[in-house]
Amino acid sequence: MISALKITTVIDEIVGKVLEKKELSGINPEVAEKIVKEHLTKKVTELARNKRFRNKEYKNFIKIVRAQLRKQYGAFQNPAINREELIRKRDYTGLLKSHQSTKERLKFYPEFYKSIFAVTGKPESIIDIGCGMHPLSLECSGIGKVEYLAADISMKDLKIVQEYFNQNKRIKGRTLLFDAVRDEYNFRKKYDLCFVLKLFEILETTKSHRLTEDIVNQLPAKWVAASFSTKTLSNKPMTRARRIWFEVMLKRLKKNFEIIRIPNEIIYVFKQ
Repeated sequence: MISALKITTVIDEIVGKVLEKKELSGINPEVAEKIVKEHLTKKVTELARNKRFRNKEYKNFIKIVRAQLRKQYGAFQNPAINREELIRKRDYTGLLKSHQSTKERLKFYPEFYKSIFAVTGKPESIIDIGCGMHPLSLECSGIGKVEYLAADISMKDLKIVQEYFNQNKRIKGRTLLFDAVRDEYNFRKKYDLCFVLKLFEILETTKSHRLTEDIVNQLPAKWVAASFSTKTLSNKPMTRARRIWFEVMLKRLKKNFEIIRIPNEIIYVFKQ
């Protein structure tokens, strides 16, 4: 029987192996550890303990964990860009270009904010779940002073976002390491607006969309802006951009919603 101490050591080694990839290196090891534990088998544990890292089953296990992390985080990153240099220069546009979603949205941010605020009013407090580089787009929002909580699983992203907050005194901002699937939604505050941008379909693993419903019911805000891509993974326009399943869910939950469209994205704005 393997002792608890040895199992912990094995898990730490596996997490280290998973996060060797540059595009995943900024992820909180605790998040990776949770995914490892969800998929870990007795066979893989034995292989890792015996240093059989070339074994096919062990390699496949590492690939599975990395694939799940990439789905939630790594697919949107450009690891070739030196973000530390950009934040030092206060090149916020360059930083927005370093993340796929904010890069696509960059030209349309004034329209994005104007359309959302036409429904919600200008918020005095914002929570951003799975934020990436999106908080830096406040430069395009027309908001004055604002309280902002940026939550994400990437320590590297949050470090950049926190430095942005520090450079802009009108923003009372803080960051939070947060796993949208596995962590508790105990924020002890109700914010004016919650952003959940291009996140739900990344997190979902079943067709029931139960996870999305559970998250929607817990979002701590008066208003929510949830978005979905209108392009396929191959960068082609979707035939059906509207998420009918999401609309049906919101109607069942008795949440009235407005639909906002910008190039490459559809946004549902609804009151909690």
